[in-house]
Amino acid sequence: MKYNYPVKYAAMPIIEQVGWTHGLNELERDYDVVCYIVSKCYLVSDRTNYKENGKNEKEYQVVFPYQPGQYNNWERVTPSFNNGCTNSNFVEKVFDTYEEALEFATHKNEELCEKAWVYLPYTKDLNDQISKKIQEFNDRLSRYKMLEQQILSNTSSLEQSNVKELDKLIINNKGKIKVLSSSLYEYLNYSTYLRFIVYSISPEQYNRLLTLINNQDLPDISSIIENASPILYHDHESNNKSIMVINKNGNVLYYINEWGFLISNDKQELPSVDLRAIDDKTENLFTTETLEDIIWSFNQHKYITPNDVQGLTLKKTLFDVNKK
Repeated sequence: MKYNYPVKYAAMPIIEQVGWTHGLNELERDYDVVCYIVSKCYLVSDRTNYKENGKNEKEYQVVFPYQPGQYNNWERVTPSFNNGCTNSNFVEKVFDTYEEALEFATHKNEELCEKAWVYLPYTKDLNDQISKKIQEFNDRLSRYKMLEQQILSNTSSLEQSNVKELDKLIINNKGKIKVLSSSLYEYLNYSTYLRFIVYSISPEQYNRLLTLINNQDLPDISSIIENASPILYHDHESNNKSIMVINKNGNVLYYINEWGFLISNDKQELPSVDLRAIDDKTENLFTTETLEDIIWSFNQHKYITPNDVQGLTLKKTLFDVNKK
């Protein structure tokens, strides 16, 4: 797939405006963490910080796949770089399972909840004030647990086992076979003016082909790449400039538009590709990426909101007020 970072679980901080603070010339909004929910995340890097007392602590740079956008929407994102990762967070811990991350997030939420009432002044109605603060915290957490459910549902196909190095492309252009220095996704970024068809081959076929190229021993490659499945087609001379996502029969399932979004062919009804008409002017490319990898990598994900609930969501209560 296009994004092959390790995938973990982490406690994602939810940040809201909590009041106002004095700025240089006027009041400014004051933001802080109000609760934590569990989310999958892309692990971009980890580092160890050493302290003067000889101790050290580790922190993890992660990108959460859903981040707040406009109008209370949460937008699906992937790691973005410009002299460093621009949409990342640093967290204390990452986990391999949801249950481990939930235990950690619950502990963090208990600390936040206690912080909300522990410094209340002693008054006759102190218990009522504590109950009110706890209820306010639980109401907010309950709302964001709905968001947690939606994020986990929308990232169910984001698997932890997707870590692999992207293979380079093998190209057969007019009988001359070589290995390109780019991966499939890098190639697609500058392929606007090219005519090509991309075939998916197995890792075993790829390695065998790579060995023959390195040894400059290239017989008829048809026996090596038998059963290769076409997955992409592009013809810069056609009326449609989009890269077409096709199946083994040449049927167009989707097309990738100029912004890199995957659009269902139902909206445009592009004709199927006649695979028998592919001539030697068309570059033949071979990759270990599959049709499923392509669809996942370019899929356009919908916005979600904390109130967009699908199915039942249980309200999580951190404290039993009656025990206070």
